[in-house]
Amino acid sequence: MTHSDNALFFTQLSALQRQYSKALSMRLEPYDVRPGYLNILYCLWEKDDITQKELNVHIHIEQATLSNSLSRMKRDGLIEQNPNPKDRRLNHITLTEKGRSLKNAVHSAIDDLQSIVNKGLTVNDRRYFNRILRQMTEQIENDLNDPCLMLFDEIADD
Repeated sequence: MTHSDNALFFTQLSALQRQYSKALSMRLEPYDVRPGYLNILYCLWEKDDITQKELNVHIHIEQATLSNSLSRMKRDGLIEQNPNPKDRRLNHITLTEKGRSLKNAVHSAIDDLQSIVNKGLTVNDRRYFNRILRQMTEQIENDLNDPCLMLFDEIADD
């Protein structure tokens, strides 16, 4: 692969992500759901009434990002945050009736978009693509966690 091929790959991957997010946003907008809410909703649909700390462990996003998303979800009537009676520092996050009722609509919106994205692809195409994305993600995570990367950064600063 040449340098321009690598740049083209990144450009295409970025374009796919932007377009997918835009199309998903359009499908979720009538329900006051943003794509950034999805991990939180999926977690709460599986286990409701958990603390913010527990939620953060399950969805692996920055604490500040989670706090902002929860504030917007509360504003949009999807969740409630209630203080723990035994420890006022802890807030329990629970879905509202509106939040609970959106599960099927959200699944349908995602399924609709996936049918468009997968049009013309075989099951093997999709499995292969998902495997490659997982492998590439793991490689980047390994690179970011590589202690040698830190060492090279320190050497380059001298």
